[in-house]
Amino acid sequence: MVHGFPRFATWFLLVAALSFLPAPAVAETHAAEGHPAAAEGHGAGHADPHLKLNWVGFGDRHTPAVIALIINSAILFGLLIHFGKAPVKGFLLERRKKVEEEVDQAFEEKVRAEGKLRGVVLRTKNLDEELAHLKEDLLRVGHDERDRLIADAGARAEKIRKDADAAAREIERAAARELRARMVEQALEAAGKSLRERLGPADQSRLAEEFVRRLPAEGGQAR
Repeated sequence: MVHGFPRFATWFLLVAALSFLPAPAVAETHAAEGHPAAAEGHGAGHADPHLKLNWVGFGDRHTPAVIALIINSAILFGLLIHFGKAPVKGFLLERRKKVEEEVDQAFEEKVRAEGKLRGVVLRTKNLDEELAHLKEDLLRVGHDERDRLIADAGARAEKIRKDADAAAREIERAAARELRARMVEQALEAAGKSLRERLGPADQSRLAEEFVRRLPAEGGQAR
């Protein structure tokens, strides 16, 4: 707001009031002086109904001419308009600018509020669809996790089975080797026992001597 506008308005109203007040007051004084009898006959509270305004009488010092008051008021109004035009114009422009800014701000706030409202309405309308999608996603994640757990359990079970099969085969091979060793040992013991039973003392001595004779020959061949 232009700070000079209230002061200008105050002076304007004051001067305008002063410009119109003197005529009736002076006219009433002139009427009282010119017609004392009428004033006494009718009383102080009644005005003369035949009182006329002084329109163009510039020589009357008691009652100013109305035309003079009009001219003075016109000059005064012209001066006030001339010197007060810039403050009034500035005030109006600034006021208009402020009002436009307030209107623009209110419009922007309205647009933002409408946008938020549309978003809320849209989300509300799509809430069921979003919930359905969320449920599907959760089910899909649950199914995927279930399949992954089943696959991991199957892989671990297969690994355990393979390890058990390998351990069983190793145990079987070890048992077979031990069994064969025992069988060979038992066969040798049985053969030795049978041989000792079949050979007499003379045969045993002969075989021992023959074994001793072969030792030097086998030792020479080894060299």
